[in-house]
Order: sequence, then C-alpha cells, then structure tokens
Amino acid sequence: MAEASSIQQSSLPWQLRQVGKNLSEWIQLRLAQWEPPAPDAPPNFEFPVWLGQFLFWLLVIGVIGWLAWLIVQLWDNYLGQRPERRAQPQVDFIVPPEHHTVAAWLRRAQQLERDGNWRGACRAWYMAALQLLHDREWIPHQPSRTDGEYLQTIQTLPRARPLQMLIRTHERSLFGGEALAADNVQRCRQAYEEMAQR
Repeated sequence: MAEASSIQQSSLPWQLRQVGKNLSEWIQLRLAQWEPPAPDAPPNFEFPVWLGQFLFWLLVIGVIGWLAWLIVQLWDNYLGQRPERRAQPQVDFIVPPEHHTVAAWLRRAQQLERDGNWRGACRAWYMAALQLLHDREWIPHQPSRTDGEYLQTIQTLPRARPLQMLIRTHERSLFGGEALAADNVQRCRQAYEEMAQR
C-alpha cells in the first residue's frame, strides 16, 4: 500500500497540481505584500481543483497538437524534396471515327498545302501529330486539352522538340493571329515526320 501512495504522489498530474498550488500561494503572498489588507478582507483565495486539471489537460493537448503539426511539416518537407513520380493515368482509349485518322489528317494537310492554305495545313499537321500520339497510346486525345497542357504533357516523351515546334506554331497561328507562309508549313511537315519516325 505504501508503494501505491508513493506512485500517486510522484505522478505528473500530482506534480502539476502541486506547482499550480505553489504558484497560487506565491501570487497570494506577493499580492498581500503590495496591498495593505482591507479591514473586511475576504478569506484567502485558492484555485479550484478543476481549474488546475483543466489547465493541465489544455497544456497536454497543446503539446500533442504542436508535435502533430511539427511532424506534418517535417513530412511535407521530406515529400517536397523527393522527385515527383507522376503515375500515368489509366485512360481507356476510344477508337476515333474514320475521318479523324492520322491518314485522313495527312491527306487534309497535303490538300490544304496544295491550295495555299498555310494556316489550315499547319493545323492539319498538328492534328495528325496529336492523333498519332493518341493512336500510339502515348498521350490520349482530349478535345478540351489546351496547347499549354499538351506542352506540359509531352515533357515526359523522348525527343519532344519537333512536337513542341508544332504546338507552338499552332498556338501562334490560331490564337496569336500570326500569318503563316510556305516555309512554316515545310517546318510543320518536317516536325511531324521526325515525330512519326520514333
């Protein structure tokens, strides 16, 4: 029995209550020294037991919360320093309609080039390249994907330079209103052919 009482007296909550009680007495002593006692002074004030317990648990919860926050920060820093590995999303490839095949885009590009429609020819070479990427299951075609998103996506491909040139030419001609010439179409064709040879 003596062993159980010594354990209870040396526990952390008991020690914190003692510290709280000692702090309360010290504050009372200091306040009594600074102010002259009033003739009808109320009896000495002591902190209620529940207040000490409340402050103790508040302190414990605060320390646990701070440690959890610190662990999360360290974990985020650890993950932030690791190179990102982006898993390729599993996308079901839909068989495109016949008029959207690579061969159809190539025929269209050649016809527009013969007609002198440089902007249309470059766009057809661009669409043929995107369709080729889709057919080879490298990058699925998504009508809502922007040129900027394609530029980000192709960074994972080897030798992405010809495709970058096609995308940038398409972007400048379609959205920038840049006039294209026969040499632009020639470069678009060469970029497509380089990409198709992979």
